[in-house]
Amino acid sequence: FFFERSPIMSGVGSFLKSIDVFPKTLDEFKERTFSGATISVVSVISIVALIIGEFNYYHGIDRVDELYVDTRPEGLLDIYLNITFPNVACDVLTLDVMDGFGESQVNVEHNIHKRRLDRQGNDLNSVQKETRIGHETDEEVAQVKDALEKKKEENYCGSCYGAESVEGQCCNTCDDVKNAYRTKGWALSTHTHVEQCVRERVERQVRANSEEGCNLWGSLQVNKVQGNFHFAPGKSFMHAGQLIHEFLPFEVDHFNASHIIHNLGFGVQYPGIVNPLDRRIKLLEKDQSGLFQYFIKVVPTLFDHYGGNKISTNQYSVTEFFKLRNPQDQGQQGVIPGVFFIFDLSPIMVHIREQKRHTSTMHFFTNLCAIVGGVFTVAGIVDRLLFSGLRGISKLSLGKQ
Repeated sequence: FFFERSPIMSGVGSFLKSIDVFPKTLDEFKERTFSGATISVVSVISIVALIIGEFNYYHGIDRVDELYVDTRPEGLLDIYLNITFPNVACDVLTLDVMDGFGESQVNVEHNIHKRRLDRQGNDLNSVQKETRIGHETDEEVAQVKDALEKKKEENYCGSCYGAESVEGQCCNTCDDVKNAYRTKGWALSTHTHVEQCVRERVERQVRANSEEGCNLWGSLQVNKVQGNFHFAPGKSFMHAGQLIHEFLPFEVDHFNASHIIHNLGFGVQYPGIVNPLDRRIKLLEKDQSGLFQYFIKVVPTLFDHYGGNKISTNQYSVTEFFKLRNPQDQGQQGVIPGVFFIFDLSPIMVHIREQKRHTSTMHFFTNLCAIVGGVFTVAGIVDRLLFSGLRGISKLSLGKQ
């Protein structure tokens, strides 16, 4: 009414109406269709889904990786492992460590746990067992080595220990010695000095060991320098500053290095870490043996959790090598079976930092407006095209009639 009474204001009102970008249509001229309703419902659902996705993205966390030279002081490197040897008994399984400083840890037992397993992987720790090779005294080991070496000689003729019935009689087994003593009417009170009995005892023990497996898990600490930790047959000891492995030929032949690495990590685990050797399975045939070597490059890592603590740990990459043992090779030419992990540290540190994706709230609301406007715009175009197409088809149908 005010705009109609005043010519000036009436002109201003007319101008303002001319620039209205939201023209209105009377309700009686609006046509509502089923296709339009479908598009409207789909549009609303799409807007809600996109807004939820944008909200989650806005509150999401990004990880930024930075590389720089590791200048932290030297310290200790924590190693966490969980490995199963299906064909090696716990009594003959030892863990030894060497580093670049020349320091060695022989038969590591601190923080290392073992669980006896049968061939099906069942726990045998509750089952009573007899003493097996691997815990004998040095004198007993010497007797075993002597007995096994004599058996390998050509034209071997075992001693009857004074119970020979005829000159040159051979007693090649423990039962032969017992029978010779029985023939003489002598009593054989102990078998510890009889090489045939010692040899057969070892053979029985090794055969029994081959029917067991071992799960070894725990942690150890080493100096932050290159080094290795390994599992190998025989008895290890330090001599002249070097780690020496003393083993019997029979131990080497029956050391099946098949293994399953459940977990192997160098330091505390952080969210998203990937250890390349986790769940690694290496199995050999029952009568096979060989040398497994894993060359590991340890990368120092600092994980900076968003709004939380910093975790100093390590990642690693690995290259593996395997050499099958030929049973015909002897001495220095043969391959000593075992599983060796040779590690070295990278001088480059990785800094993983978590941060929010958006720092501006205005950016978030701008995206919300773009979602709503974009969906309705596209929906309007689709509705017009669909309405025009259906109306054209309807006219054609009426024309044919």
